Amino acid sequence: MVQSIRDGNESMGARMVKCNSIGVYEHALTRGNSYEVVDEDAEKYRIVGDQGRRVWIPASYFSREDEMILMMEEWQFDDDTDTEYFIEVTIMFKDGSKRWCLLTTSEKLIEYFNNEIIDPPGINIKHLVIMKSMEKEAVEKTLRHLDNQGELQEVTIFLSKS
Repeated sequence: MVQSIRDGNESMGARMVKCNSIGVYEHALTRGNSYEVVDEDAEKYRIVGDQGRRVWIPASYFSREDEMILMMEEWQFDDDTDTEYFIEVTIMFKDGSKRWCLLTTSEKLIEYFNNEIIDPPGINIKHLVIMKSMEKEAVEKTLRHLDNQGELQEVTIFLSKS
């Protein structure tokens, strides 16, 4: 979808940018959509947002219009959420690629560290997302939030591309 309005008329050849993160502008932006720049300064673009109003948004929320934005399509649990401390999740993206990460809860971390044979007594997992619960709806909401913020690629590890 392209938002392209200038003074009520569509314009040809206008500068277009693509949203790579919605940040706090959920009311005005959709990640992956293109927007016409109707004004700009050194650090911000003025675009016509999804709500049909002009809004100034930091330029860092946008990429060039021709730049591909990696966006989540669907995901799946790869482990039993009741028996495992760290649950693997595979995430499929619209470009055909797959990535994965680990999920856990604070309760599962406590159980893990209460195990007497844990050695070493600490862990460092860059691709671990700590959840309030393993409910499918909670995981979906969290992964969609990370995707909308442009952070999902950062917290996942590449698996494959079809």
